[in-house]
Amino acid sequence: MNQPVAFDFESHHVRVVTDAHGEHWFVAKDIAESLEYRMASDLTRVLATDEVRTHDVRTDAGTREMSIISEPGLYRAIFAAKPHSHEKAEKVERFRRWVTHTVLPSIRKTGSYTAPGAPSPQPRPSPLQVQVLAHLEVARTLASFVPGLKPELAAACALDAIHRDTGLTMEPHRKGLPAAAEPPARLNATQLGQKLGLSARKMNLRLAACGLQGRNEREEWELTDAGREYAEAVPFSRNGHAAYQLLWRPEVLGVLEDAARSSAISVGLG
Repeated sequence: MNQPVAFDFESHHVRVVTDAHGEHWFVAKDIAESLEYRMASDLTRVLATDEVRTHDVRTDAGTREMSIISEPGLYRAIFAAKPHSHEKAEKVERFRRWVTHTVLPSIRKTGSYTAPGAPSPQPRPSPLQVQVLAHLEVARTLASFVPGLKPELAAACALDAIHRDTGLTMEPHRKGLPAAAEPPARLNATQLGQKLGLSARKMNLRLAACGLQGRNEREEWELTDAGREYAEAVPFSRNGHAAYQLLWRPEVLGVLEDAARSSAISVGLG
């Protein structure tokens, strides 16, 4: 790897190194500070093992071994960031756009490190191609990171984001996706509860009691293997913060009603 190139994001320095294969790696400490993680280890904890490694980086205090994260790992870290205010959510979105619109196009425009004897690099993509590829990489990361999120649905969301960022018409590509990428109207916990006379909180507890969802380490509801038969994790954006919600097919009402009847029978027999 070469030595890092520093970029400035607002009041933060973000260092990027390029390996012999032209892949870009970001100093984890810099990303953690930019996304307001408490410390770099909190950021790297959410990454896959192939998305983080160590690299000797020259600093004012001498050479230090530091954690660096890959480009897919960076997208995963951005998605996993949990801002607790509107201002922090906006900062995360500004950082995402800064990476995809400034940092990566700049690196690819000026070239990257090539090891002696390595094959000649392929033609560099244009800034527009970089934007499109970045969105597609985010979609791949989401599909592997969010339980229950179908790849075709993640791809459909990426096409929407590409259209918003570039103005390119994505409709011909959308038509090539499976029908599942155009989800019909589905029910969230509040809407399910209205059909059974329950609050959203009690409905979520009922779904969990039936083994259809459970809490993850971030205290968010997450589909179980059984739940994926009746629901999907659907990405959405609110106040600049990307997240996902569980939306259920009407068929789950039959499962809930059967469970309620079985429970009532058990109580009666007892």
